Amino acid sequence: MKRLTFIAAIVVFIIIFLLTSSACHDKESISATTIPEDSGALLNIKIASLNGPTSIGMIKLHLEKPSLGEEVVTDYEIVPSPDIMISKLLAGDMDIAILPTNIAVKLYNKGIDYKLGAIVGYGVLYIVCQNFEIDSWEDFKGKKINITSRGSTPDVILRYLLKENGIEPETDIEFDYSVEQVELSQLLISGITELAILPEPFVTMVLNDNDNVKIAFDIEEEWKKLQNGLPLPMSCVVLSSDLTDNQPDIVNTFLEKYEESIEWVNENPIKASELVEKYKIGMDAKTAVEAIPRCHIKFSGSQQSKNSVNNYIQTILDFSPEDVGGKMPDENFYY
Repeated sequence: MKRLTFIAAIVVFIIIFLLTSSACHDKESISATTIPEDSGALLNIKIASLNGPTSIGMIKLHLEKPSLGEEVVTDYEIVPSPDIMISKLLAGDMDIAILPTNIAVKLYNKGIDYKLGAIVGYGVLYIVCQNFEIDSWEDFKGKKINITSRGSTPDVILRYLLKENGIEPETDIEFDYSVEQVELSQLLISGITELAILPEPFVTMVLNDNDNVKIAFDIEEEWKKLQNGLPLPMSCVVLSSDLTDNQPDIVNTFLEKYEESIEWVNENPIKASELVEKYKIGMDAKTAVEAIPRCHIKFSGSQQSKNSVNNYIQTILDFSPEDVGGKMPDENFYY
């Protein structure tokens, strides 16, 4: 009998110990995540930009993380590639993202619930050459040009410019899509490739490592000549509709801070380039300070840039409709 009583006592002790431990654990867990009294519920805003030029304009925000409102917490992320950014947007993991404009339109046309908040980057593409001169579009006849991939934005834009300048893309020029940007840059540096279209910062990297390479055409300027001065809106910021519908003050504050960051970058390229290197945005400070002026980083609100966006998307529709989801976006696309 005494033995049974002893065993029972042990069981009761174990139960009490487990309940006490569980309560302590729960208390510790709550303490780690509880919001202080009178603070209200925190709203976490997740913001992402792509590694490279699209992150340069946002670099001051990464550094300062300015307040977007009371009880608002911001989480900034630099995403290594468009594919990863797309997967995050499809999963609803981002509230605000910076990405190529044609991809934003394509996602919207597929039913992804984001709106265009602003254009934040214009043409970053350049045609570079060596061992011969390119003074006019006529000089492209009979040449081979390297492009990173068929159907890409550089490919579509170049074909459009060639055709509008009297060069038949299918017969007057040879296209080589065999290498990607990093390898293509190395081929230009080594002198193996003579003619290519590249974005920044690869253009600056090539120019710094091979004095024979020259910029033949700034695609932004060539585009404007054919579009009555309308620029080439290549990068944009998209906003989740949940955010624009329910937190317009936060959205507007963010856009104001983003515009201020872009202005600061253009006015302070040396300081900005140091931050670019610090945050590992695809280039060192020396490359960044030279690349920034050629990245055409500018801020234009969605309504202000609507004409240039529609013009750009219509051009892509005519050449490669699948790259924008097969149709023009409706008015709800614009914040």
